[in-house]
Amino acid sequence: MRTRVIVALTMALALIGVPVHGEPGSDLFKNREITIQIGAGAGGGADIYARLLSRHFGRHLPGNPTIVAKNLPGAGGLRLANQLYNVAPKDGTELGLFLSGTALEPLFGNKEAKFETTKFTWIGNMDSDATVCFVGKHTGVRSWEDLKKRETTFGASGPASVASIQAKIMGEILGAKVRVIHGYQGTRTSLLAMQRGELDGVCGIYMSTVRSQFERDLAAGEMNVFIAFDRNRIKEFPQVPTIFETVKGSADRQLAELIFGQNALSRPVSAPPGLNTERRLALRTGLLATMKDSALLAEATKLRLEIVPMSGEEAERRFQSFYELPAAVVARARAIIGGR
Repeated sequence: MRTRVIVALTMALALIGVPVHGEPGSDLFKNREITIQIGAGAGGGADIYARLLSRHFGRHLPGNPTIVAKNLPGAGGLRLANQLYNVAPKDGTELGLFLSGTALEPLFGNKEAKFETTKFTWIGNMDSDATVCFVGKHTGVRSWEDLKKRETTFGASGPASVASIQAKIMGEILGAKVRVIHGYQGTRTSLLAMQRGELDGVCGIYMSTVRSQFERDLAAGEMNVFIAFDRNRIKEFPQVPTIFETVKGSADRQLAELIFGQNALSRPVSAPPGLNTERRLALRTGLLATMKDSALLAEATKLRLEIVPMSGEEAERRFQSFYELPAAVVARARAIIGGR
């Protein structure tokens, strides 16, 4: 009798739209606007992914809210991370897309990072993507060994950016003379500076961005990819070695794992800390559903973007795992990156 009563009550609640067992209500975000803030300038990979998400996400959220994407660049995404953590409303109406390297700035001792990585509400991740370094044709650099023969300048938005961090760690592992110049807002701006001869190259460029924006430049010989930051060689550049092929000891390998292992979280989507269970569940479930949406996948194919989704729970675990690495490895990375 008790079992039949519970079943009947559950069915009744479902019929009248009352959430059961933490399921989000059907009108949770009805007549609401959700903003996806982008921690980078217009035209780059983060911008393209966030705007792709914004066009399809609303259909998979309770109440079918309007989704708006807005750029909030600055300090390699740190400006957005700070705002999202400390200022944004904790009701699920403001989300952020900034890089995993930015999220890990507290681990590396950046006092300007006013947040705790693991306390963000991680909604999920859109892609796990390799990054590469490229240089302009004016440099004469054709392989990573060539970097040892000259000082090479790379552009980045700020010390917390993936472009800055990956260039510096690459220089350390390869034993190359690398100098990073900050102040370039977005990949496109850095590329234009490289074409003018202000910079030699750019690091930390995701392959999704290369595929969607830079294939013509590469085919024309305007730039050259000389190293890839992944465990396996990239199909588009089978002749280009990976950073893991160049490491010569366990210390360098652990350093590479710490920095370049972040590429598994290439396009993470986050919300402020403190979201209640219903809103967190709705956003996480909605994101995974959106990543399987046929319309989104068709558009991603046209844009030459790959979709490799990760749940919010898995993204949360991945971020936590970086804090469990040996302190000596983190200390070495902090010393190399500097500039905090």
